[in-house]
Amino acid sequence: MAKDPWHYPRTALADQYLKTLGIGLSKSLVLFAQRRMGKTEFLRKDLLPAAEKAGYITIYVSLWESREDPKSVLLDAIRTAAEGEGVIPGIWRRLGWPGSKGVRAHAGTIGAQASWEQGTAEASDHMLDLRQWMNTLAQKKNPTLLLVDEIQTLADEKRYGALVAALRSALDKHGDQIKAIFTGSSSEGLRRMFQMEKAPFFQFSHQIPFPQLGPEFVQHMLRAFANATQRQLNEAEAWQAFTDLALVPEHFRLMMANMVQSGSTDIAAALEEVKTAIQESADYPYR
Repeated sequence: MAKDPWHYPRTALADQYLKTLGIGLSKSLVLFAQRRMGKTEFLRKDLLPAAEKAGYITIYVSLWESREDPKSVLLDAIRTAAEGEGVIPGIWRRLGWPGSKGVRAHAGTIGAQASWEQGTAEASDHMLDLRQWMNTLAQKKNPTLLLVDEIQTLADEKRYGALVAALRSALDKHGDQIKAIFTGSSSEGLRRMFQMEKAPFFQFSHQIPFPQLGPEFVQHMLRAFANATQRQLNEAEAWQAFTDLALVPEHFRLMMANMVQSGSTDIAAALEEVKTAIQESADYPYR
């Protein structure tokens, strides 16, 4: 994969999370931050490569991108990691399910971007298969790291309670060999999943705030801008713009992209343009 010159690497943070899991005190972590704060980019471009380098089998699933059928996408990713890309195990044939669709593998990383078609198997069969696939992963030579982006998508107890309970049971059983890192952008959704006494994930993971980016991020973006355009931007003005955008990296990146496209170096004007776009986006559903 080509290196993204605009990506601000957070390798030390990725190594810190892996070290926390590696010492064994925590079998899973929950990273919380509002949306657009860079969690997904961090998982894909920092944590996954670091985990692969450390010898992990990695599984990444974005439930936000799969809101229509998050259960099937999660199970499909775990199955693919357990059985191997391109393999249709006997259990698929027995249940009459289709093979994996849209699942991409590279360097031991399994990512699921599509959902199953409606099958005829009962939910209990799905949970039995989940346990079998997790058993298979636990028996592999290398440990597994399961990364689930926007885990609060599964907070609906009626729809996903059985899945979450089965997943917790498997992670409890195989915690020495299978680690998990979840992200969430809804404090209420995470509370329902991890803090309510009757929830399957009650007190299962250590929840920590995802750190905000600071001046080093802005400096990196200014270097990338200079390399791309051969134009320099004022660092103090850029930092002030980032703070005015509530330290939201996605909004700052949009401002920079607009400046690259327009050929401008006027940070103040670009900032107002992005603020207007944010406001219009926020107002749109109510128009």
